[in-house]
Amino acid sequence: MANKQLREEATCSICLEYFTDPVSVECGHAFCLSCITRYWEGLETDFPCPQCRETSKNKILRPIRQLGNIVELLKQLQTPSADPQGENLCREHEEKLKLFCEDDQVTICVICREAKEHRQHRVRPIPEAAQGYKKSIHDHMERLKKELKDLQTWTAEESGTAEEFEEIFKNQTKKILNTFELLQQFLEKEKKQLLSKLEEEHDEKMKKIWEKLNKLEKLQSTHQDLITTMAGKCQQQDVELLKDVQIILSRCDQMKAEKPQEDAVVQQTLQSRKHASLLDKLLELKATIPVELEGIYMNTCATEVTLDPDTGNRNLVLCEDGRSVRNGDRAQDLPDTPQRFDPTVTVLERERLNSQRHQSEAYSQYIGAWILGLYD
Repeated sequence: MANKQLREEATCSICLEYFTDPVSVECGHAFCLSCITRYWEGLETDFPCPQCRETSKNKILRPIRQLGNIVELLKQLQTPSADPQGENLCREHEEKLKLFCEDDQVTICVICREAKEHRQHRVRPIPEAAQGYKKSIHDHMERLKKELKDLQTWTAEESGTAEEFEEIFKNQTKKILNTFELLQQFLEKEKKQLLSKLEEEHDEKMKKIWEKLNKLEKLQSTHQDLITTMAGKCQQQDVELLKDVQIILSRCDQMKAEKPQEDAVVQQTLQSRKHASLLDKLLELKATIPVELEGIYMNTCATEVTLDPDTGNRNLVLCEDGRSVRNGDRAQDLPDTPQRFDPTVTVLERERLNSQRHQSEAYSQYIGAWILGLYD
């Protein structure tokens, strides 16, 4: 009872905590300096006492250093005392702390056990309670260690996915640049649009991958910190170990490491679109290619160029006059000559053309045949 009264006398009536920098007002009541300052904030006269409501004309605050010293001593007395043998003692009864109250999660003495507040509670001897919690801590540590290994494995898998996706991005970019270098006269605008679309897709997928990687790294760090905390807890004496042990175990129960869900779009890109993405994109551009390009090719082949049937791809059907070509429905059964293009859907002219005009027409024919094969 005396201890309770002492604590009440050392408590500020505004914040209901121990005094901090205690001061007295004109009526004699004491408050924390910060509390009374905030209470009087905005007042210029008639300063009321928060406790007795008596007002004073002037804002007079007198420091009470002795009260501040008493509060500091009282705070020190709140920690458990120890007997000459180093045993922790009950703060209220000065008896050895031998029991642990499961309901209140506090250590108590035998006298506390018979008190009203603990009489109906589950109570165990401290060593027994400490041993039980120690086993629980070890079990949680093993689970966390296993989950940490799983997290490391998942992180490695996600890193591999990122590297694979990065490699696919580089390869597709290279193919796109090479393709549009041949068609830059006709497809400069389309090339920029395709690269932009591919880059947006890459950024979107990589963003999801890195979000999962960051989440995994944070989970690893959290698991590692908790393992370290629990390992240190096991090194403490029984009484210290039991302090806040339930909080630590609750944190363990709340932490569940789960492997991130596979992103269906990313996996589709990695598997089914690994080699087909470029062709699909170019097929979409078919409608934007100028009609004049195929016209140039057809007119050139029909009027100026004689095609070499020994070089034509099996999917290209040459006319009898050798001056025009079309894309067939299926591969033809043709002789296997060293000059024949396979798998490139291409055919060469029969004779060597030396004039600049014929070279330009041959180039147009080559591009036209390439495009026909591209849209097969």
